[in-house]
Amino acid sequence: MTKKFVIYEAAMCCASGVCGPSPDQSLIQLQDTIDKVQDLGAVVERYSITGAPKKFRENPEVVKIIQEKQIKALPIATYNDKVFKVGSYPSFDEFKAQLNPSDKQEMPIKPEMSFGQSCCSGTEMPFGGGCCSGQDYSKVSSRPSDKEKQGRGPGRCC
Repeated sequence: MTKKFVIYEAAMCCASGVCGPSPDQSLIQLQDTIDKVQDLGAVVERYSITGAPKKFRENPEVVKIIQEKQIKALPIATYNDKVFKVGSYPSFDEFKAQLNPSDKQEMPIKPEMSFGQSCCSGTEMPFGGGCCSGQDYSKVSSRPSDKEKQGRGPGRCC
């Protein structure tokens, strides 16, 4: 069985959101968490609402949540197309609980609604806006590049 997580995100200035002069610490933590989840054999994909709006429309549950809560619902995390987290990024334990359902108690969707921030502007981004508008990040890899592993630092997109 495929173990696939998808994270639907607000507009960001680059694929990972870890760029610019002061990257969001929660996105740095997310990168580490995604690496650990992938090490467990799961696939993790991330889609920006401005970079891959078609991917958002492919999941009816995601569409419904966005229609109800607007952009405040993002990020939304799914496991095998079922939403398990709304309004904030999942922790490693929340990802792991989806992979090992016998190890978890019933995990309701947590509606922690906070606006996604653009790492370029530091302001709330409406649908279709953002400095990466029009870019497709459907093939985003969350693993650090060889250059980053060698300590040369992450690339910047902005």
